[in-house]
Amino acid sequence: MTIAQQALQSAVRRRMARAVVIRDAKAYEALYGQLQGAMSNAWSDAMREGIAGALDRLRDLGPGKFTDQDGKMILRVLEGSVGAEAISAAMREPVINLTDALYRVGAEEVGKATGVSIAFMRPDLDALDILKSGNLYWIGNSWNVNTQNLMAQALEDYFTEGMTREELTARFAKDFGTLAERGQRYWEILADHTATKTREMGRVSGYERAGIARVQVRAHLDERTTRICRHMHGRIIDVPRLREQRDEYLEAVSRRNEPAAKAAWTMHGGDADLSNTPTSKLDRGTAGPPYHFRCRTITVAYFGSGDSDIDRWTRAAYDREPLGRKDIGTVIDRAKGARWPHTKVVRGHYRKHGGRLGRNTQADYSQAAVDLIRRGDRDVYLSMRQGVLNATFVRAKTITLASGKTRQGFEVTAVDMTENKITSHHWRAKIETTGDEVPAQKQPGRGIMKWLTQYWA
Repeated sequence: MTIAQQALQSAVRRRMARAVVIRDAKAYEALYGQLQGAMSNAWSDAMREGIAGALDRLRDLGPGKFTDQDGKMILRVLEGSVGAEAISAAMREPVINLTDALYRVGAEEVGKATGVSIAFMRPDLDALDILKSGNLYWIGNSWNVNTQNLMAQALEDYFTEGMTREELTARFAKDFGTLAERGQRYWEILADHTATKTREMGRVSGYERAGIARVQVRAHLDERTTRICRHMHGRIIDVPRLREQRDEYLEAVSRRNEPAAKAAWTMHGGDADLSNTPTSKLDRGTAGPPYHFRCRTITVAYFGSGDSDIDRWTRAAYDREPLGRKDIGTVIDRAKGARWPHTKVVRGHYRKHGGRLGRNTQADYSQAAVDLIRRGDRDVYLSMRQGVLNATFVRAKTITLASGKTRQGFEVTAVDMTENKITSHHWRAKIETTGDEVPAQKQPGRGIMKWLTQYWA
């Protein structure tokens, strides 16, 4: 096949990969599946070829003790099939084509969501070229950081056990077949990570071309959601910050500087705790997803950029940023006017919670909810629930159970700040609640009434 024919064939394949973006509503999943399949199949084929070649060389050596030199020879044979150059060559075409398609699908998703036709400019295409080369580099480099170490250790074990070549031949295929399976799981993880990061970098280009100033982090909230993604969910990130992260990462990739690339885009453990870290205090390497391997979190365009008090408080809640004392004073002042939305609502809550709180009448229970907002010995928390800003007023309260035993906990009044209505007054054992998409963040609210008197005097 001539160079011109190869170029034409590659162009056709790239066009077909891009067509998936337009044709398939689940374009990302389709492209990710193609990338994972291509990488896994290339690895499996290369491993089979390498194992067969190594077994042939072992048989050619004849009987005798397995030596350190024999181990080095087998490693060279295996490297010929699954080494950096061999793996890069085997995966080159699908990785380049699918990197291109995944980058574009990220940009297309932004375009469809915002109603803007995304046209790449020179910086986008330059970034894409660096990313294609970089993805291939990390794939080839995987021989050094993963495969070679595993295989070298296995061969070292054979040598130290004093095995004969005949004994080694009997065990080699089985043991290295297991190693091949372990390697395949690695490639599946690498494909997932490559696809996710490539898509998000494409989204950054899409945001820039669509004129989007800010994005919001959206985690897939279910029982599998990691701690770090729950803590990042809802945060609002400026697009220039995403661009800086992308550019720093690509610049490090272009220099093949692995430490700098890792610093530019931090991969946290799934259990990393960022609950008390405001968005403004996140390290430079923590901006856009993925935040960990197998990350399902994405970003979406954010348009809630109004300047009203509610808009500012909502953004602060999403960003886990505590409000200033003046803003908290305004929150409390607004909440003091909150009331139950309907008599039936307060009646239902009173029947459920009144007895536990020691309120003998519905009127007494309803007034206690309002009084808690005004008290000077309560704390104020802000949270987000189904996209609505909630203020929760909390003070410690010990209740007596039916058994006569006492239990420590908290008396709580919850207020929907958007509609300024009381949504609940109850006792709970702990402040945290699983119903909040953004967990309650404590505000500088205790003693605020005394401070406000001095401030406004």
